[in-house]
Amino acid sequence: MIIRSVTLDNVRNHAHTVVPCTSGVNILTGPNGAGKTSVLEAISMCAMARSFVPVPESSLLRKGASACAMRLQAKRDSDVPYHVTISFGEGSRKRIDTALGDGVTARDLIGELAVVALSPDHKSITLGGPADRRSFLDGLLAQASHRYRDLLYDHRRILKQRNALLADAEGQVSRVAGILESWTEQFVDVSAQLVVRRSEAIMQLAPVVAESYAGVSANAERVDVRYEPDVLGPITDADYGAVVSAMAAAARKLCDAEVRRGQTLFGPQKDDVGFFIDGRPVRETASQGQHKSLLVALKLAECHRLVDGTGERPVVLLDDVFAELDKARCAHVMRLVLAMNMQCFVTTTEGPTIACMVPEGVDIAMFDVDNGTIADPISR
Repeated sequence: MIIRSVTLDNVRNHAHTVVPCTSGVNILTGPNGAGKTSVLEAISMCAMARSFVPVPESSLLRKGASACAMRLQAKRDSDVPYHVTISFGEGSRKRIDTALGDGVTARDLIGELAVVALSPDHKSITLGGPADRRSFLDGLLAQASHRYRDLLYDHRRILKQRNALLADAEGQVSRVAGILESWTEQFVDVSAQLVVRRSEAIMQLAPVVAESYAGVSANAERVDVRYEPDVLGPITDADYGAVVSAMAAAARKLCDAEVRRGQTLFGPQKDDVGFFIDGRPVRETASQGQHKSLLVALKLAECHRLVDGTGERPVVLLDDVFAELDKARCAHVMRLVLAMNMQCFVTTTEGPTIACMVPEGVDIAMFDVDNGTIADPISR
């Protein structure tokens, strides 16, 4: 996918901004707080119905405005035009209109325009808890596969219903026994499918992450990625039938405890992804430099997986990452992203420095951003 233009109306400090985009590298440069990240957030909203930055949706609405809108014009790699508009106001629901139809849901939107975002906030993938790593994996797989996206929504719905039923039991299994069995069967089925797909994805990602990490770190260490599903422990080959059996056994074993606590105590909502460098857990032993190199490697692997899964090149969003990474890592990221022929959007306070990292022959558009206004691009 190649984005042709992005329009922001009443988004943060942008009253009305139109960004004409080049197919190569789009550099948004200016001081902190100028409105650079808002452009990337608009792209993320048009791709996934949410910002890649963990902020409340209401924070996108410009102060004093009653509603905001983000519009995106693009072209698929098959040369088919694509467009999307996201709009919402204070106290109103999001409206999503796309080339697929008007008034579609966020669920329908995910995967149509794949994006890979990297920002300082994403450090939690390697430094944070299991929920951060699950979110990374689920976000990637939901964009790559409509079936995985649907399974994820089904799992959340069934888990919510099962938890509500367990809470209603008020500590007595007899109050919910028959109904609980039905919801448990549904939960186990969907959960097992998620586990199998996650396991297969990690097996495919692991060697790509290792290769990307070797390039970023100059072959300094060996990195490994392992899927660590709840109940099952580390696995190398997930079989649906075996996973169903293991989860059904867990449901029987944990039934009394679940009723007492009023919540589900097993399932993929408790899974983790383990990262290891030279066999040692990253969270416990890695240096800051190793964390940064691994995060870059994960995002590069995400690009490869999305291309393989969708047949479309994702759009890469790099938000102020060059302030976090040293020059060598910056140049490596830029080189690999451009080698995959992907469109890239970069926010930075040092536009000319980033422009110098872009190889000759690659189109560049550099936009000066100041207080929600964008000057005409300087192109190469």
